Amino acid sequence: MRIALVRGNNLNRFEMQSYKPLSQRHEITGYSSYTNKFETVDMGFPVKKLHTTEERYGFLPSPLRGMAYGLSLPRGLNERMAGLEKELEDKDIVHTAETFTGYSYQAARYKAVSKVKLALTVWENIPFLSTHLFRGFDGISETMRRALTGNDRIVEYTKSRADVFIAVTDRAKAALMIEGVPEDRIRVVPAGIDTGRFKPAPADPELRKKLGASDDDLLVLYMGRLVKEKGVYDLLHAAMLIARDPELKSVKIAMVGTGPEKDAVAERIAPAGLRERVLLAGGFSYSAVPDLYNAADTFILPSIPAPFWQEQFGMVLVEAMASGLPVISTMSGSIPEVVGDAGILIQPNDPLSIYNEIKRLAADASAREAYGKRGRRRALEKFDTRIVSEQVEAIYRDLM
Repeated sequence: MRIALVRGNNLNRFEMQSYKPLSQRHEITGYSSYTNKFETVDMGFPVKKLHTTEERYGFLPSPLRGMAYGLSLPRGLNERMAGLEKELEDKDIVHTAETFTGYSYQAARYKAVSKVKLALTVWENIPFLSTHLFRGFDGISETMRRALTGNDRIVEYTKSRADVFIAVTDRAKAALMIEGVPEDRIRVVPAGIDTGRFKPAPADPELRKKLGASDDDLLVLYMGRLVKEKGVYDLLHAAMLIARDPELKSVKIAMVGTGPEKDAVAERIAPAGLRERVLLAGGFSYSAVPDLYNAADTFILPSIPAPFWQEQFGMVLVEAMASGLPVISTMSGSIPEVVGDAGILIQPNDPLSIYNEIKRLAADASAREAYGKRGRRRALEKFDTRIVSEQVEAIYRDLM
């Protein structure tokens, strides 16, 4: 089969590792924009870049660029990829993402005049988010409502043309069904990871030192964007409790990642007396990520649901479980169905529970080991790329 994986400005190695095994049996081409947010090296298949209407705002500073991009046209028209239709002429399947993206709408329009089959991955787990029906849009201006109504038409057209929807979670499937998509057109296939890369291995003492921990410390790792909805302030507040507990002198926290809250988080560390407890480690390349997990003793993602977002999957949770780390996370979005019973789940917005669970794990090495083994087993059984790619391949074959 000749397959086009189209992702606009969001083509990334995290998601695409599930499709890499398919490139050994099928002719796969990835398509991204010139404004792609991620590196596209080592994808396992060729990648072509196309120009998009998004580029017209490239000269503007970031905040203004987002505002102009969001208000000028319905979102589906702002992400069109120049020449995509020509690229799809010899393809059997075009596989896009989300019902509201311009490239999905573009592929749906092309499908109407061709024999290509359209598969559509859906991560979004909040119903009607990109339409005027979304509950969070009450009280918006009439101008914005008209723009969203334009998006309604794009979303509904795209949904009507898709041959199959691949929801990455049951919650994403439920959102589609609430929006009116028939259940028999939806398949649930999780995102996968390479469990050969993400696996338990001895810690690098030098890397632990860079992350602020000695061999005798208990290193708690956070990895992700430094944004409010990832719970970074809850983690910081829990660290303040940890620093006051004489039984937890050996607990260190490393926060890996970048984002808009980086400076604000950094400014709070010293005044709170956390300079010896919390390290902002910055960003790392994806190739270095497995070593980061192996350098840690526990992983945490204290995600918080927001009005326009809730955790859609949590790739870092699966990576951490595959690496044999005990995981602490929250009952936010799709996290419970990803972690299952292989980790510790607490309520969002709860620094005290974060502190309590870290203290419990710090005192119980056997519990850390048990959670680590359970997480590794769950990753192998549910999220291994070989299993996931076979599920996707079966869906492709059903379309032909």
